[in-house]
Amino acid sequence: MTNDNQAVFHFENALKLANQNQWQAAASELQQALQLKPDYAEAYSNLGIVWRRLGNLEASVNALETAIKLNPNLFEAHFSLGNTLLELGKIEAAISEYDRASQLKPNVTAPLAQMAIALAALGNIQAAADRWRTVIHLQPDNAEAHWDLYELLTNSNNFAAARAATIQYINSCPHSIIMSSIAFISSHFRSGIATTAREKFAELEAYLLNLPHSSSSPTPREIQCLYHNYLFAMPHLRDNLAANSRLIRYISGKYTPTTPIKPAPSPQSGNRVSGEDSSFRYETLGLRNPVSPLKIGIISRHFRRHAVGWCSIHTIQELSHITPHLYLYHTSQKPPENSDYITQTFQQTATQFYQPKTLNSTAEEIIQEIRNDQIDVLVDLDAITVKTNIEILRQKPAPICISWLGFDAPFISDKHYFLGDWHTLPPGREPYYQEQLLRMPNSFVAVSGFEFDKTAEIFSRKALRIAPEQIVYLSTIPGKKINPETAKAQVQILAAVPHSVLIYKGKGDATIIESIYQQQCQEIGVGFHRIKFLPFAATEELHRSIYQIADIFLDSYPYNGGSHTLEALWFNLPVVTRVGEQFLPNG
Repeated sequence: MTNDNQAVFHFENALKLANQNQWQAAASELQQALQLKPDYAEAYSNLGIVWRRLGNLEASVNALETAIKLNPNLFEAHFSLGNTLLELGKIEAAISEYDRASQLKPNVTAPLAQMAIALAALGNIQAAADRWRTVIHLQPDNAEAHWDLYELLTNSNNFAAARAATIQYINSCPHSIIMSSIAFISSHFRSGIATTAREKFAELEAYLLNLPHSSSSPTPREIQCLYHNYLFAMPHLRDNLAANSRLIRYISGKYTPTTPIKPAPSPQSGNRVSGEDSSFRYETLGLRNPVSPLKIGIISRHFRRHAVGWCSIHTIQELSHITPHLYLYHTSQKPPENSDYITQTFQQTATQFYQPKTLNSTAEEIIQEIRNDQIDVLVDLDAITVKTNIEILRQKPAPICISWLGFDAPFISDKHYFLGDWHTLPPGREPYYQEQLLRMPNSFVAVSGFEFDKTAEIFSRKALRIAPEQIVYLSTIPGKKINPETAKAQVQILAAVPHSVLIYKGKGDATIIESIYQQQCQEIGVGFHRIKFLPFAATEELHRSIYQIADIFLDSYPYNGGSHTLEALWFNLPVVTRVGEQFLPNG
């Protein structure tokens, strides 16, 4: 057997081992192949893939660059080098490699898809969307490409394009009923088209609840998207505690985390027990020392300029005065922006601030950090809105796990807790929850103030041509919270108070939202000019200057305001709201 034949033999062995996820053995086979045939470009290309799988990214880059030098037209080497560079955070270089791979094989969609992801990471939304549209043109029934295009457009607030993309998704992928329906619901309710979103929501709910009697069943991917996307839309569209509880129990009961659940490690100190035996009694918690300050961990992807960040930062600062052991774990897949002074404040407040090391940081890494830190109480700020948080909570890496603030309870375990108060969680709510309910005596959230731009003229009465004697109502409802019923109630208030005006300032599809109010004005007989639509403010401080000229704050329903309501109360504005059945609408 010649050296070349022996090299091919080792190469083929490496492929078999790689298919069995035996990466170290595959690397050994490829190295033997290269000893026999040093100019074996395909072997270098596959060695680069294997090194990446083993976490040796620099070796991966070296091997792939060598493969390209040996064969500049090797598609797999350019594509794989792009993947490794993207993982290293070298996004522009990764795009260049994807572009070269796409030139070599124009009809292959994988480089285009990866290029779209990389372009989006750079903030080039239009170019990223164009790549996804090319993928869909080449593969019209590619459900994942449709989903990724919808997410890209929705997250960039391109509402009309997102709706169009989801309609195409439904029409092109009849095999993807669940995913396309979720995308359709989300794109429409975020735009402000609540009526259409409700109809599709009810249609999908009926489909899901009938699935146990059919031959098909949701895939793990579909269940996860139902959990993180569909359930997020639910309280915005329906105020029915019993029905919502039934639906979330159905979906959460089928949710399978991507991180395999492992038992907590054995206690090193001999007095720490696994999470499954925990309660609020020191003797069964197995805390390190009942008389020492608790080690408190907090997980969130919103330690920054965000509603969760603004509403938690003051409480977390107070906690830091109570215990010297305060650990914050940032659960985004990318590091927070250090230029955000809110993030810097969180970093300065914490004993330790964990942030992801790479673009592909996993929940398992954070779980290990929490266990290594021997956290006593783990507080989740985001609930179902962040997938990584759910992966962490399902592993129960601390004796006590509590969800608070960002959303309703996550419905994970009856060993966990959900923190509210007697207003948000009145007596008798226990049957509708899986977590054990904890209630603060007066309020479940508190702030020590909100900064605002005292010099802003753009939101002054003079600039908006509002007379001093006119009553000003303020609504900051975003598109996902607006609906015809709420708009009608607000216009009816205007009709009942002569010369009053309504200021509307919320993120959503402006054309849709203005048309909703215009229709209500026509039906009720109120001049449309009495509603002033303001642009979305560049900063929270500028946004808050609007509270100085308002007289009364009008809340949303069925999903009421959180941070905006707190802001209004801080600025001494009376709040007009409608009490509902759900968690936040009772606030």
